[in-house]
Amino acid sequence: MSRPSVRDELKLRLMEHLAIAETYPPEDRPLDVRSVAAVLRISPTTLYKYGLNRQVNAAEQRQRENSFIVGAAIEQDYFKGEIRKLSEEIEKERERSKTLVGRIAIMEANAARLGFDPEEMHKPILKPVRTTSHAGSTGRFRGGQRGSVRG
Repeated sequence: MSRPSVRDELKLRLMEHLAIAETYPPEDRPLDVRSVAAVLRISPTTLYKYGLNRQVNAAEQRQRENSFIVGAAIEQDYFKGEIRKLSEEIEKERERSKTLVGRIAIMEANAARLGFDPEEMHKPILKPVRTTSHAGSTGRFRGGQRGSVRG
């Protein structure tokens, strides 16, 4: 049995590394000739010598394409979750609205039963009188003598 060539061993190691690295984002596992050579502990020149730089470049392209797909899938899952959450919130608000309409109907029925006109309940409330109260004041500072104390 003959010993496998250095080129075949290197190609096998390279393909294993590229298959794994393609699944990661480019920031975590960069796929350029220098980075791949450093991981495989060989010289970048060796990759060029055996023509393996084409596989590295092709893997880099696939990694970039996959990162867009993975990013889009993550974004799509996020928005699906947001839609689901907002739909649940809408249902809660609908139930709350139905409850409030029911309470208003009961109040109008009770007003009619007690002899009030139910339409009177929908009139706006009069504005309160907002004059300044002088309750409890001694009158010491009234009459334009503010700041001066009689003595």
